[in-house]
Formats: sequence, structure tokens, C-alpha cells
Amino acid sequence: MKNVAVIFGGKSVEHDISIITALQVMKNFPKQFNLIPIYIQNDGRFFYSKDFFSGETFVNFDKKHIKKLEITFNLGQGSINFNKKNKTKKIEKIDCALLCNHGHGGEDGSLQGLLELAEIPYTSSNVASSAVTMDKILTKIMLINENISTPAYVHFCKDEYELNKEKILKNINEKIKFPCIVKPSRLGSSVGINICENEDMLKKAIEIALMFDNKIIVEKFIKNAKECALAFVKTNNKFISSEIQQINKDSFYTFEDKYLKNKESEKEKLSKSVVNEIKKIGENVCKFLDTEGVVRVDFLIDEKDKVFVNEINSIPGSLAFNLFKTKFEDLLTILVNEAIKEFNSRQKLSYKFNSNAIETYLKMSKNIKCSK
Repeated sequence: MKNVAVIFGGKSVEHDISIITALQVMKNFPKQFNLIPIYIQNDGRFFYSKDFFSGETFVNFDKKHIKKLEITFNLGQGSINFNKKNKTKKIEKIDCALLCNHGHGGEDGSLQGLLELAEIPYTSSNVASSAVTMDKILTKIMLINENISTPAYVHFCKDEYELNKEKILKNINEKIKFPCIVKPSRLGSSVGINICENEDMLKKAIEIALMFDNKIIVEKFIKNAKECALAFVKTNNKFISSEIQQINKDSFYTFEDKYLKNKESEKEKLSKSVVNEIKKIGENVCKFLDTEGVVRVDFLIDEKDKVFVNEINSIPGSLAFNLFKTKFEDLLTILVNEAIKEFNSRQKLSYKFNSNAIETYLKMSKNIKCSK
């Protein structure tokens, strides 16, 4: 029986959504796997507890006394330690890590880097792909380089804004105009995002966005745009697409819309040509960004049926299982098997290169006199 570590939580504004994703995953996991829930607290520490299978555990979590063991990773060994009072109580081999983390510290490549060093297969895109898709600015640069339409934008960092506020505001007025939409560059779940109709609103929106990130992106707001999403899962080196999810909104899809409201509504049917274009663009995006696992691509369609790529989510909420016709447990099996297969493929690469570089350096250094 394979050991699968379900990792969730994290030092992220999407912490709670990550818990929900993990609870859904663990509830639907196939019985042939042994699950090890690993919860990352808000302080960044990793813990294990049998209580993590229950959602009630995470209600007023900080006030509860839960029996838990701290987790550390054995780098290069593919295993974890279960620790209590700084003493290792148990070591467990991990066959695969199923990642349910959203946002900072989980979806941005940092957790993937830890798992790479620990030699543990994981069910998401690699370090580089995760880092790019998490950063809206880097994503824009990649999309434009591939001639894929995306809303016009201006970007800047906190230091630039503090030094040249008026210049940046003028640049936004000239290049983007109003209405525009302000976003933290490396955040998800629509947190810190605001639509602006004038410069006063713009200034306030930037201040709010800077509470969550030091990199800000300001985009042209496409009025009356249809918003939709399409998920992909990579299996056998092919990208399998989900059903298209349409979102009827007058403004934009907020955190509350995504997670706290009933989503049932009448949807304006997309034309066959637009559907085909969305699927083609989405697959191309996944290919050139070298994504793995489940990825959701978000689109905007303007009144003339022009398709724009809005964002790419490398670990979408609930792993976008609701968009696939495949049973959730079958999707999870695919994710684990594909992660292990990808890991085994990388293990066949050569990471050694024998040379005389050290000996040559030592000989040369003996003949070099260091100045005092």
C-alpha cells in the first residue's frame, strides 16, 4: 500500500480554502492508498495528527489541544520524521505527496522545491512552472511572448510606487485608463483585488493590494466580459480537458463568489468556435508552461467574442474536480500515478559529471599568491 502525504494549510491568505480542498480530497481518496495528512500551520511548521481527517478540528484550531507530531523531511531519502519534543518517534517512507496548498508557500514553487530536495514525488507543476504561474506578471510576460491575448497591463513594485507614485499613476491613466482592475501579483482566490473607476479609487486599491504583496499589476477591465474556466490534467503526456465552467458576473469573481455563495445561475451559451478556441489556447498554455497535475486556466471573452487568458492556477481550489466528468477518486489515482511516473523519469537523468576541475583548481591555487 502506497503512503500518500496530503499536504495543506500554509502561511497563506488562502489557508482556509486549502483546508477545504484537503478535506474533500481525503474524503474521496481511493482505499488502496494510506493517507498521511500533513497540516502546515500559519507559522509555517508542519504537523501530523489523526484529527486532521475531520473538518471540525480546524474550527477555532488555535484554541484546541490536539495531539499532534511535528513533521520534518529527510532530504534525499524520500521519507519524513514524526517528532515529539525534538525527538524522532517514527520515520515513514512517502511514495507521493498530494498538494492541496493554495498561494504563498505552497503553489509558488517553494513547497515543490522542498519535496524535490527530499526526493518525494508530488502532484503539481515543477518549481519553475509553479513560480511563473503564481506570479501574474511573469505569466503575462510568458503569454505575450507566445502571442496569446491577455488584458493590457502595467506593473510595478512597492519601492517604485513609494518613490514615483505620480509617474506610475500617470502611466496607468495613459496606458490602461479607467475602469481598471488592481491585483496583487502573487495571490489567488481574488483576495486584494478591486475595480477602479477613477484615480481616487485606484490609489485606495493599490494601498489595499500592497497589504498582500510587494508586486502589483493593474489591468484593463474588460466590460461585460464573459468569464469561464477550463481545467486540464496531464496523463500519459497528454492534456485532458474538463468541462468549461462559465461564471455570470457583472464585475469580477470575488472570494465570496468562489467559496461562499451558491453558484447556480443561467449561463449564456458560448459559441462552438469560442469553445474550441478556449480548449486550444488552454492546452497550448499548459504545454509551454510545462504544467503537471491539475491546472485551471481562467478566460475572459469580450463582447466581440475575443478570447483572453486571465490567469493560470497550478493548484486550483478543490483540484477543480467538479469540472471533470471523471470520478474524483479516479482523478486522484491519476494524479498520484502520474506524479510517481514523472519522478521516476527524472531519476533516470544523470546528475553526475566527473572532471578534474577540483584537482586543477588546487594546483592553480598553489601558484597564486594572495595579496595581503
